[in-house]
Amino acid sequence: MSRAWRQRLATAAAVLVAAAAGAGLALGTRGDGSSGEPQTHAVVATLPVSEEEAAARLFLVGFGGTRGSDPAVRRLGLRDWGGVVIERHNARSPGQVRSLVRAIREDAARWGSAEPPLVAIRQVGGAESSLPSLPPPPQPDEAVAREARRAAEATGRALRGLGVELTLGAPVADLAAVSGPAASRGFSPDPAVAADLVAAAVSGYRAVGLASAPGSFPGEGAASQDPIDGPATVGLSLDELRERDLAPFRAAVGAEAPAMLMSDAIYAAWDDAGPASLAPEAYDLLRRGAGFGGVAISGDLNAATAVTGGTAAEAAVDALRAGADLLWVPGDAAEQEAAYRAVLEGLRADPVLRARAAEALGRVALLRERYALP
Repeated sequence: MSRAWRQRLATAAAVLVAAAAGAGLALGTRGDGSSGEPQTHAVVATLPVSEEEAAARLFLVGFGGTRGSDPAVRRLGLRDWGGVVIERHNARSPGQVRSLVRAIREDAARWGSAEPPLVAIRQVGGAESSLPSLPPPPQPDEAVAREARRAAEATGRALRGLGVELTLGAPVADLAAVSGPAASRGFSPDPAVAADLVAAAVSGYRAVGLASAPGSFPGEGAASQDPIDGPATVGLSLDELRERDLAPFRAAVGAEAPAMLMSDAIYAAWDDAGPASLAPEAYDLLRRGAGFGGVAISGDLNAATAVTGGTAAEAAVDALRAGADLLWVPGDAAEQEAAYRAVLEGLRADPVLRARAAEALGRVALLRERYALP
């Protein structure tokens, strides 16, 4: 086993033990406890709901269709998904999105779900926004914090009026490096300027009751390309990330961002760790390095598989084990069902993964409570 992998496993173990403690879970000792004998510890976790419900509630899922009567939309009610993500192919107009959200909630109630899914949207600006006709989110030309906050408030009000509860990947906290993938959507290449504007935008969203998940941690400003377009690398050292790219994310934490979207890029700071979405080191940096206590959302796990060569099911288990609280799986229903079953099997077989799930569901419950979401 390489030194890098030994370090990675040690980090994962430390993160999971801390997760258990943070969730108030009991650590029971196996063995006779006599001196000189190695002892192992079993995590005893109590899930807030059944294993089947718990596994589903760990997922944010994409879907096809634009109307409540579409089969792909009706199918969402078959599982108690933690949330759904409205992307550009789902959105035609504000009124249509409002009707779509209403139908998703009604279907969840009809199928007996005790908790309707969170409704998230990709509304980061420009061509990547699901609803370009809405007031635009804060843009790079928002020169001062006051303007960025005002733009976030306007976008937030419009989205909340449609029933949307979470803006995924906004505000963009990546530095706008000239040759980087965030050059046209990041606030600034200057970490201090970007930090001020990100904090203002998060505050604006929060003021109107819209939860925000800035992205993509720990920063894709220096990535070789956007991970959604294929495998991307960030060739910065850990010290360089801390000095520059983490500044906007720390500012988002200071402004009380309730969630954070992880990156699917590979970081040279962690040899052999794979995409940040699946790397315990990245979540450890988020928690300890940036001081974040909210909901960590994996990046697009289909994009992560372009790096790993594995399946979305494998990526979902790896992301949960690494530290993700919500697992984002766009794509077809078959991939989502396979990922759900893999996580469910993990919860049944692995007490440590079960503890991780209990912690994750606790964080999501706090987000719902804080924003008075159904």
